[in-house]
Amino acid sequence: MAEGEIAAIGLDVGGSKTAGMVLTAGGAAVEQVRIPTDRSSQESVVAGVVQVAMELLEAAAAGGSEVAAVGVGFAGFIEFARGLVTFSPNMPIRDLPLKNVLEQELSRPVFLDNDANVAALAESRWGAGRRAQHMVQLTLGTGIGGGIIIGRQLYRGGAGSAGEIGHMVISAGGPPCCCGGTGCLEAMASGTAMERMAEEIAAAEPSSSLARLRAEVDRLDVRRLDEAARAGDRLALGIFRQAGRSLGVGIANLINIFNPELVVLSGGVTASFDLMEAYLREAVGETAVGLSRESCEIVLSELEEEEVGARGAALLALELFTPN
Repeated sequence: MAEGEIAAIGLDVGGSKTAGMVLTAGGAAVEQVRIPTDRSSQESVVAGVVQVAMELLEAAAAGGSEVAAVGVGFAGFIEFARGLVTFSPNMPIRDLPLKNVLEQELSRPVFLDNDANVAALAESRWGAGRRAQHMVQLTLGTGIGGGIIIGRQLYRGGAGSAGEIGHMVISAGGPPCCCGGTGCLEAMASGTAMERMAEEIAAAEPSSSLARLRAEVDRLDVRRLDEAARAGDRLALGIFRQAGRSLGVGIANLINIFNPELVVLSGGVTASFDLMEAYLREAVGETAVGLSRESCEIVLSELEEEEVGARGAALLALELFTPN
């Protein structure tokens, strides 16, 4: 790290892991830490975030780096202006003023945003979107998150909570979603949705291939379904077809509304993208319209999934921090 160069900590807080890094203004990661997220209580989640941040501060100081600010990407609904986590579907969090809590613990400015927003920010600056002015990113995993870049700036909306793409309704009266609604994109095309579909088939058709597979494994998760589909299992392939078409309808809506140059897909489910791609693109072709459809590319992320959230959170801090 060059003498006098500003550095920031980026924290990526999700239901399974809390990860962080020290990032220089030049984009170099000089320290990284990762621990499992303890979801047993709100206090345990916060304690894990503080633990990772403190370890990074100590490591940075030992290496001669001065951390000016901290950015946090949190898996939940965020009120950006107040630094508030209003709700997290996968953690016991309600109305948590995380920005204030961390500023008191760490004695540094803290900038809090949704995890998918900071991933989109990183993708816009260093990944597939680095040459795009307008971009939408979807993170496909246990759930579906999103970030919207307009004019190379992150779009947050009136209350600072825009980008909840996974909770766009694409099938009124469809399957229930963790947000309390029904028919959301997340309930139709996420990893959790595909697992639910597989479990329903296995229960309804006890002599089916998925029922036999279910008897052999703990869960019919996306990895198991991927293996079955690549082995030619008709039912597993059907689940990827259904999820792909649902995802395509969701993407088409985003294309029609925002007219982005790029839609970027990231997250663990993209390991199975080739099993869904044809159906996704078919649905986009049928549902998106005119010039918006013709001018938009759909691509996979160019960044490493394991570090994009923390990298984006650090970038958020670097871009928003103003020295005294």
